[in-house]
Order: sequence, then structure tokens, then C-alpha cells
Amino acid sequence: MQIITLRCPDCGTIVAENVLEKQRVMKCPRMDCESVLRFDDLPEDDRNYVLDNKEKYKSE
Repeated sequence: MQIITLRCPDCGTIVAENVLEKQRVMKCPRMDCESVLRFDDLPEDDRNYVLDNKEKYKSE
């Protein structure tokens, strides 16, 4: 299992890929940041890995 994350380009907050995969589009979780993060912002190789190994990245 790989740990895949995305860093907000505006504030640097790190978001786990499984959260992005589940929500697809979300506001950055940092309170004072209005940046929008998307699953599609992850590199294609990371997106494909996550989708091919979905059972490993299940979030509750």
C-alpha cells in the first residue's frame, strides 16, 4: 500500500487521496483557505493506482 497525498497549492495543507477519491471535489480543509482540491489534481499514475487498488484505500 502506498501513501498518496495532495498538497494544497495555496496553503500547503496535505489531503489524503482516499478523501479526494471519495469526495472528488472539496474545499481545502484549512479554515482560512478557499482553494478547491480535486481528485483529478493527483498525477495520473497515482489516480490509476488508487482506482486499481480501491479495496486497500477504503475509508470509513
